[in-house]
Amino acid sequence: MTYEKKERIDEVSGYYRSAGSLEFIVACLFWINALLSLIILFSEDIPVLWQESLPILFISTVLFQFVASQVNRFYLIPRAEQLRRKQMLSDSFGTPLSHDKTALYYNNMYAPSIKRLGANTMENAFFSSEVAGKMLVNKRAKVLVYSAFWVLLFSLRDTDLNVMIWITQIVFSGEIVAQWLSLEALRARQERTYERLHNYFLHKIGSDSAKEIATILDAFVAYETAKSSSSCLLSSKVFHKLNPSLTKKWEQIRNDLGMDF
Repeated sequence: MTYEKKERIDEVSGYYRSAGSLEFIVACLFWINALLSLIILFSEDIPVLWQESLPILFISTVLFQFVASQVNRFYLIPRAEQLRRKQMLSDSFGTPLSHDKTALYYNNMYAPSIKRLGANTMENAFFSSEVAGKMLVNKRAKVLVYSAFWVLLFSLRDTDLNVMIWITQIVFSGEIVAQWLSLEALRARQERTYERLHNYFLHKIGSDSAKEIATILDAFVAYETAKSSSSCLLSSKVFHKLNPSLTKKWEQIRNDLGMDF
């Protein structure tokens, strides 16, 4: 999964960029809606014209956010994941399954085979768990701050009930706590997939045996299921930042396990 080689081609990444752009729009709309809902709570203190316009504006942005989030969840993200899965299987078995071109996306020396699928899955799980772990540093800090603010408001006797309801909706929405939990689950499941395949390559199960095929396919399905169930997009910014160090670490893992020959 390195970006260091000049010959590297990854046309599938464009589909993820589309999903990432829409995800950013959805996040912006979430905070716009949060601000509008707070303003509506105190609409008695604003001009009458705005009092009449705010509910319409709020409903419009809420509907737009809902539609955009559903398009991303049920179309853009699944499409990107499906094409990445096809690309992974194409690389693993040397058979093109889509017209999108990729080259030098994976770093292992295995010929097209079930073993190469295992190595590709292990590499993906390793990078995914590490990137998710880095993203969780900021995500956990934000959740902690929001939660502390929520507890503080509830501890103050003179806090307006409407404000408490508002902050509760914000903190426990899909953009904060639920998104954090999804990312935690994704990291944990990808880490388990990596450990499972690390154990497989460490003990060198017999080539093309039924046990080898079952083990690798089970790990591949676990990896794909984790991505599908979480619906989390990993940050390309974090990936690019970590890529050089993770690539070196992955090369060391390959050498330690004797995956290069």
